[in-house]
Order: sequence, then structure tokens, then C-alpha cells
Amino acid sequence: MTTATPYALYLSRLAPNSQRSIASQMRSIARLMDWPDVTMGKQLSSIDYQQAMQIRALLIHEQWSARSINRAMTAIKSIVKVAALMGKADMQQVAHIASITHMKHGAHQGNPLNAAQVTQLFELLGKRRGLYGLRTLAIFALFLGTGLRRSELAALTMADYDSSTSTITVVAGKGNKSRVLFLPVWVEQHISAWLKLRGRQAGYLICKCTITGQFAVDEPVSSDTLYRLVKDKLSAIGVLGASPHDLRRTFITRLLEQNVDINTVRQMAGHADISTTTIYDKRGDAFMREAAATLDYVPEPKRRGGRSSC
Repeated sequence: MTTATPYALYLSRLAPNSQRSIASQMRSIARLMDWPDVTMGKQLSSIDYQQAMQIRALLIHEQWSARSINRAMTAIKSIVKVAALMGKADMQQVAHIASITHMKHGAHQGNPLNAAQVTQLFELLGKRRGLYGLRTLAIFALFLGTGLRRSELAALTMADYDSSTSTITVVAGKGNKSRVLFLPVWVEQHISAWLKLRGRQAGYLICKCTITGQFAVDEPVSSDTLYRLVKDKLSAIGVLGASPHDLRRTFITRLLEQNVDINTVRQMAGHADISTTTIYDKRGDAFMREAAATLDYVPEPKRRGGRSSC
């Protein structure tokens, strides 16, 4: 008979990156609910309808995005269901929580950056050099140049990076799927600058590093650190309430603005369904106006025989 908690069993079914992401969300919820760390698993397994609604209200107050809230609530529902199957909760409790509907989110949710804001951001980041500053530049280059999810970036190791082909392999990304990312030259330059000080020994590509320059290659940068770093740096250039996912939105939107076909963008972003990619499409009215201006039904001139007709 297993002694694992329902929470641990639920996490074990997820891909490694999803495990880290969900675990980070559950720790955040535990802090909001003032649960001691040692009781978090038990508390998650015993959540009832009233507590679930309280948690959702707290997450809204903390300005979590609708997608993040929905993901956290789905995890809670699943943990309680596992608890019921293990005889540690009743099915009525599961049914009550299952009745909580997803929050609706608008098609244009999020804050993708425009080209001028990206330039301003890198000008700000370039003012701080040294180990910590170069790592920060590498982090933002990877987010904006590859569209990595926060959990995917944190999980990258030196073995995933191939400087000879300028590629990064995402091992077991969302949905437990892997993909190869091709690095733009400017991203490669920022990674190389960071690695000159970090070294190329085995370990995490973006490892733990303090402001004073102390680092440990066998410890990854935490998801919470990435979140705070992005929020603070974007706030410094006047983009308030931003998150790492807004950099992913920027990556996808910029590719579409540069007329990369949407199926290629889907593959680069690691989306299983093209309908997911369209949600991230943040091209504005100016782009649609430009597209409309190019629309006509005049056939191409015929060149044969030196004559043209229309």
C-alpha cells in the first residue's frame, strides 16, 4: 500500500516542467493561506468548495492571470479527486469543487512589448555588467528570442545547448513533448557572454546566481526569481503588471508581424494546436490596416510576347 500523498501522486503524473510549475503555484497558494510547509500536501487534499472559492478570490486579488488561476484550480480539483480515490476525501467534495467554472479571459489578454520597448529594455539591462548582469541579459534574450516558458528556461542544462548548431533542445516541455529551438545571432551572443564568466562545465545553463556574483551551476534559477526579475525590469521601463509569459506573447506576436506563417510559429512556440497560437496573436489595428491596404483582385500582368494585359 502506497504512503504517498494525493498531492505527490498527482505531481508524479505530470511532465517534469509541469511538475515544477504546478509545485510553484501550490507553494504560492500555501503562503497565501498561511499553511505551514509540512502540512501543505494534507491541506491541498482536504480543500472543500468554500476553501476553493476563497483561494480563487485570493488569486484574483493577487492579480494572477485568468489562465494561471484556471490552471491552479484544475490542479486543486485533480488533487482532491486523487484524495477521494485513495479514500482520503469523499466524492461529494470532488463534485462540489468540480462545479466551479473556469474564469473567462479576453482574447487580447497580456502585455506584449513593441520593438521600441524591447530596445529600451536591453539598453537598461546593458548598463549592468558582471556575472549577474550578463545572466540577466541571457535570460531576457532567451525569453524574447525563443519564446521559452518560464519552467522550460529554468530546466535548461548545458547538455541542452549546442553552440555548434546554435540550437537549444527543450526536453519534456509542456505535454511532455520535446522540441529544438534555433537561436538568433543576438541571442547566441548574449549566451556566449554569460558562459565566458559562468564557464561551460556541466550543470544548468541559467544557474542560480546572486547579485554579488556567487553562483552554483548545479542549482537552477528558480521560477519565482524569473517572475520577479521580469516584473521588476519591465516595471522599470514603464510596463506595469507584466510577467514572463508576456515575453512569450512578444515572441509570438513579433514572428507573426514579420509574416512568419502561423503553423511555423506554432511549432516554434511548442503549441500542439494552432488554435492556441492564435490566442497569442497580439497584432493591432495598424497591422490589420496595412494588410487591408495590400488587398486587391488585379491579376498579375502577363509577360509573354512583350505584351501585358489585366
